[in-house]
Amino acid sequence: MKIHIIGCGISGITAANLLKKDGNSIEIFETRNHIGGNCHDYKLFGCQVHSYGPHIFNTNDEEVFSLLSEHTKWKDFSYRPVGNTDIGYIQLPYCKKTEEQIGRSLSDLEIREIIFRGYSEKKWGIKLENLPNSIISRVKFRSDEYNPTWFGDTKYQCLPLNGYTSMFESMLDGVTVHLDCKPKIWNRYDCDLLIYTGKIDEYYNYCYEELDYRNISFTKSISPINEAQKWFTENQNRSTSKHLRVCDYSFLHETNDPKMSIKVYEIPDESGVSCYPMNFGENTKRFMKYRNINTKTIFLGRLATYKYLDMWMAVKQTIKKLKNI
Repeated sequence: MKIHIIGCGISGITAANLLKKDGNSIEIFETRNHIGGNCHDYKLFGCQVHSYGPHIFNTNDEEVFSLLSEHTKWKDFSYRPVGNTDIGYIQLPYCKKTEEQIGRSLSDLEIREIIFRGYSEKKWGIKLENLPNSIISRVKFRSDEYNPTWFGDTKYQCLPLNGYTSMFESMLDGVTVHLDCKPKIWNRYDCDLLIYTGKIDEYYNYCYEELDYRNISFTKSISPINEAQKWFTENQNRSTSKHLRVCDYSFLHETNDPKMSIKVYEIPDESGVSCYPMNFGENTKRFMKYRNINTKTIFLGRLATYKYLDMWMAVKQTIKKLKNI
């Protein structure tokens, strides 16, 4: 079967890998100049830089982990961001160590205002009170542990040994990938099955109006190692800061002996990269209209299924949707 996949992010790559095993002819069309979508990474001064914010792989799902492990070895990674807040720098998520740093415990209201409000309102562009619980509950409110990782007791918390791009290249072995494609150029070519991972409203030419996605811009700076951050990720929890996060990829150096600090600043920006589907309010109603359109096209991934999927969720969704093809 001749299959065309639109988008070369983690969902499109997983789909290509699975369908290739069954002897299908696969072609991927990607508008960017690289594979991996928002999971793309690259080496710079010996540091593994994540192009679109830190992507720490985490899952309890053995099927997902086993599939990806066919294409990479892993290195454990404990993700513990630090929050730049109105009461100083504190460990996140809120835990016993946070209380030790502050010198007292915070009330639920204080946690909400000091840790959640500024960051969440910047990230989503709306008041905290208007965010659905499905989004707020993604981050643990408080932990009884002394110094937990961001992902708590999740079994696998790690990074591909040689980076995501290397893992994806292995998954795409034998697959034809077209980069730097013009939008919708794939329409010119016939296929037996189309798999789409881009924005679902764009696929249907916005016939039910545009859906909202929160966009982020990523700005890189390089400086001597003595100007490095003291930690890998610094969340900007203060509402007065325009940044969302600052990540210093000298912490991901291949020999743990970096010579340069490579910082990436994340800023909410309408002209930036679409990262987060805003599937609440009127957007949900519009999305349901798109989803109910009768089509043979298979939609996968965050943008096409309009869901805030973690990496493992995107892989699992792809496995399930392609199971009977």
